[in-house]
Amino acid sequence: MPRAHPLSYDAAAARAGVTTRIPLGVMPIRVNRIVGSAGKAEKLGPDFLPLGPGPAQAGYRSILRRMKAGEVLPPISVYQLGYRYFVIDGHTRVAAAKELGIEYLDAAVTEALPKREGEANLAYYARKDFEKATGLEEIRLTSADAYEILLRHLEGYRLYLERSRGRDISLRDAARIWYRSQYMPTLREIRRRKLPDFAGGRTAGDVYTAILKAWAAEDSPPLSLREMLDYWDRSVSESQPTVARARRKVADIVDASLPRGLAGIKDPASSATDDQDVEAELATLHGES
Repeated sequence: MPRAHPLSYDAAAARAGVTTRIPLGVMPIRVNRIVGSAGKAEKLGPDFLPLGPGPAQAGYRSILRRMKAGEVLPPISVYQLGYRYFVIDGHTRVAAAKELGIEYLDAAVTEALPKREGEANLAYYARKDFEKATGLEEIRLTSADAYEILLRHLEGYRLYLERSRGRDISLRDAARIWYRSQYMPTLREIRRRKLPDFAGGRTAGDVYTAILKAWAAEDSPPLSLREMLDYWDRSVSESQPTVARARRKVADIVDASLPRGLAGIKDPASSATDDQDVEAELATLHGES
């Protein structure tokens, strides 16, 4: 059922136990993450416009015309709480942006930091640390432990690249290559198979890290990650016998893209194409011609 009003920042901040606010400066933010208002939520409709007729409606039509014509308006101001935004000033500009399907707005952002307790808040801080270390902002996990597992895996992948390239490679460079060549192809396969996380995770990334954890277990056989996906798929079938699930072969592109040379895994020689791809991507990351 659609909400009658935007979310209230005060209510959300109270639930999260916000303790600190830090100005982050002006930056582009995604309009679809603007979900609430600081101080006006109950006075606004779900379109971020004031309820009932009044001068704000005329102002909205003017702003709508200006934005539609491509005019750049001053930044709005927002609180960021987690990965959602709450408008302090600029509700009408937000309403116009949502109406026009504009993807980004410039905003003066103040981050509202929650207390470091509770699963959701701890996952938020773990994600911030992960993003700072790797430069990857696209990965969605639901627990702090999952981010720690992924960070350890990435460090292993970085060491593998260093050994195979014969030179130092930063964690951020390794992370971008891993994200394109390892993570996304495997994630697509997880989604295709509809594999669940037995520990209760809610995203495909959670399933990926759960498989990594099982893969790295001391008593785990020396399987490839492709074989671990098959093993995970069989476990789903065995744990849900009433669900008709035929074993499905992993796509060749996934098999070809999975990490090689990590501890405890047989290290077949990588192809010349793989070598060229990695070298080309490293050169691109550093702006080399």
